[in-house]
Amino acid sequence: MTREDGSSLFTDFLFYFQLVAATVVVVNQVATMKVSIDGVSVTWFGFWLAFLSINLVLAFNVLKTHQDRVSKQTFFIYAVWTLAIGAIFINLLRQNVQWTEVDYWTTVITGSGIFISLCVARLIGIAYSDPLVRSSFAVFLKAVPQLTLAWSIFLYGGDGISLSLVIAGHLTIATRLIQVWYSTKIGGWDRNRIGIAVGELANQISWAVATVVWIFVD
Repeated sequence: MTREDGSSLFTDFLFYFQLVAATVVVVNQVATMKVSIDGVSVTWFGFWLAFLSINLVLAFNVLKTHQDRVSKQTFFIYAVWTLAIGAIFINLLRQNVQWTEVDYWTTVITGSGIFISLCVARLIGIAYSDPLVRSSFAVFLKAVPQLTLAWSIFLYGGDGISLSLVIAGHLTIATRLIQVWYSTKIGGWDRNRIGIAVGELANQISWAVATVVWIFVD
């Protein structure tokens, strides 16, 4: 087996792992929310969906210029997770979840952060569509809601968050970062890949904070 074959097998494993993880998360999280939605916030899933949509666009931009196997897998993974979180979000809305103070402040902080990003981009002459500007949106849409999720868990408990979601969150973020790194070995660190990596790193750090609170409160 050549080194390239070994790399292909590894990235294929990461790809299929993500597919299985997305399926498990949807099934378990929906089942958990039928019992309790304590700690779950509207803005967490809503902004998570927006975060995935931005990274899906960035992954698509990479795919337009690099038709390699890893880039195709990365794009498909973001498409799958966008559908998965969309399904959970719709299910949450159907349960008449209440808008809380946590949701209010999450929206204010996230909206302010995005507005500041737009102002900075305009001042330094960068297009709003620039991958790095979009990645700053992704940071505010994912890191802020997960940090305020920790606050929500502290206030209301975390019974509405499934164990599979907590574990899969860490594992899938790590595998997506590895997939991005593998794709850079083929196409280098372009602005789209940098944007994806920045967003996922913020995702990983903020999810770690939320996990620590979930463990001690739950």
